[in-house]
Parts: sequence; C-alpha cells; structure tokens
Amino acid sequence: MLRNLSVCLISFMGLWCLSHTHNQRLPPEGRMRPSRDDTIRSPVDRDIVFPELDAAPGRPEEMWFHITDFQFDRVEGPTQPKPKPRQHPPPPRPGQPFPPPPGGFKKKENKQRRLCEQKYSEYVERIFPNDTAVAEDANDADFDGRVLARPGEYPHMAAVGFESDRGRVDYKCGGSLISERFVLTAAHCTSIYETAPKWVRIGDRDLVAERRSVEGQLLRIEQVFAHPNYKKEMYYDDIALLKLEKEVELTEYVRPVRLWVFPELPTTIAFAMGYGATSFAKPMTNRLTNLNLTVVPNAECNAELPPLAETPSGVLESQICAQDYILNRDTCQGDSGGPLQLNLPGRRRRQRIHYHLIGITSYGVFCRSSYPSVYTRVSSFLDWIELTVWA
Repeated sequence: MLRNLSVCLISFMGLWCLSHTHNQRLPPEGRMRPSRDDTIRSPVDRDIVFPELDAAPGRPEEMWFHITDFQFDRVEGPTQPKPKPRQHPPPPRPGQPFPPPPGGFKKKENKQRRLCEQKYSEYVERIFPNDTAVAEDANDADFDGRVLARPGEYPHMAAVGFESDRGRVDYKCGGSLISERFVLTAAHCTSIYETAPKWVRIGDRDLVAERRSVEGQLLRIEQVFAHPNYKKEMYYDDIALLKLEKEVELTEYVRPVRLWVFPELPTTIAFAMGYGATSFAKPMTNRLTNLNLTVVPNAECNAELPPLAETPSGVLESQICAQDYILNRDTCQGDSGGPLQLNLPGRRRRQRIHYHLIGITSYGVFCRSSYPSVYTRVSSFLDWIELTVWA
C-alpha cells in the first residue's frame, strides 16, 4: 500500500511540475537588444563595439561638404528622426569583388567604344603588355571598420594638395587618375582656402613624409577645370578635372582607372576610399583606407535625406547615393573628391579585380549618421570629360 501511495504521489508531483512549467511565459525570441558593450564580428573578422542603434535626442545634424570647416547650420528646417536600419544581406568582405548577379545586368554590345574606354585599354596595355592583372585587395587592418590598402592597390587614387601660408602642402581632398595628365575630383575641392589646389600625389598609401613609399609620384597642377554648371552655393555638378604639368609615369603603382560608361550598375555593392577621417571630428588618417557601401536608389535616398537649401531639387539622376547598412561606416572629412567604384572580377580571369569609377565623393549629412552619402555620377558627365581630356 505504501508503494502504491508513493507512485501516486510521484505521478501527481510530475503532473503539477509539467503544468506549472507550461503556464510560464517564456521571453520572446529575437527581442534582445545588444548593449553598447556587446561586440559583434565584422566582415573583416575583428571584434568591434556595437554602435548606438538610435540617434541621441536633439543631436544636431552636420554637413561635411566643406572639408576644412565644421559647419553646424547646414541642415534647413526641423531635425527629422533618423530612419531605422533595415535588414540587408551581409556585404562581401571589404576590398573583395562583388560579381554581377546571374541573369542581371548585361553590357550592351557596342562595336564603337567610347573614347575613355579606348584610352583606358591603351594605358593597361602599356603597363601590362602580357597580362591585365591588378592588385589584390587588402584585408590586414581596419580604421572604424575601414580597411588599410596594400601596396599597389587602387593605383588611381590621388591626394589633392594645397599650399599653406607656412609653405607646406596640406592634402585636403582625394581624386582619381583617369589619364596620364588628368585627375578627376569634386568641384568643391578646387576652392578650399579660397585658393586652387597646387599638387597631386599618386601611388602612396601614406601621406606622412616619413612613411611615404618610393613608388609615389608628386606632380604640380597646371590647370583646374571645374564643371561650367557648378555653383559654390549648390551641391549639383560637383565635378572637376585637374590637369598636371607633365604626364605621370605609368607603373603598377600609378595608373588610370576605367570610367563606367553605363547609366545602370551591375551590382549594388560599391567601394569608396580616401585618406580622410573615419568618423566625424576625428583627424585625417593620412593613410589610404577603403570601405564597401550599398548603392541606394535615388527615390529612396530622397525620402531619407533631410531637406537642404543646397539641393532644392533633391538628389538628381546625375548623383548617386550610397550607405553602409551593416557597420554604419562612411566617407568623411578629407575623402571628398575621391572615388566611388565597382570592383568587378575579370571575364577571363575571375580572380583578377577590375576597377570601374562610378562616382565622386561629394557631400553627406554628418559622418556615420545613418543617412546615405551623395556622390557625383561619373557617367552623367562623360561628354564633358572626354572633350576636356582627350579632344
């Protein structure tokens, strides 16, 4: 009888525990929000501090369009709430190519190539008579998520220098070498210090004199061509050409970039780079770093950006928006004029990366602000570029 009583008691306790557990409310999955001290793994395999997810209330929005000035009144109208980050697939490892999607963009067959394409092929043939290899992309260091370039990587990257009152050269903008004597940059980079730039340095990963490489070339600027429609009080037509006093010596470390000649893009992954700061109000790194961004459709970009007096018609088709939805990296002070480009694999050798210039860093709302940054679309100005450079 005692044995039967024990069995009944055990069975009753088991049923009571099961019922009690079933009635407990479990915490909902996927609702845990990481704290500021939590870390995540970045695409560059490094632990980083998880960024603040929401903007601090009342934080002013700053423009970094004018590189040397921190202006605190660039946004017109009331401050708008920041859009919540959306879910996007993880981007490729910074610096790695992003192949065109199957069945997606296809280049139109055109037997008569544009002049800029013909010239690019000539430059490559002179440097690599038997091979069209390009440098592999970097993955060995990061600056706020940006990746330090390797020797020979991005050989078209130029630093635009201004002569200061003390006789030194201050590099305040970036640019892209597109021919033996021309560098493409932003028009607003031609009037910093109320004077035109005087020097261009190409082929260096580091702008500090003690750390410069022997492969770098320093050339004086002979003439500046800002786009005829550019106005200083506006952010439109923000493109300029710098003519050098003499031709660069084409090497594996110094060579032009290919201009993208199509209005459509084969991928939404683009790469930006420069020697500038990695976050707002930080000093310039003076070292060449790059980051990958997602191209944002213009309609979406116009919906997200706050109204600006400098862009009364919003973002135009002659501009491109790009943003980092994953790590909130961004171009910043000192990166203006630098390239926004596609890193595409070669058709014959998939391991070879080919660079295509699609944009010029123009302006943004506060570095790393969760707003897209805006770039000048190169394909919208090909006629003017070809007429100025090769006519």
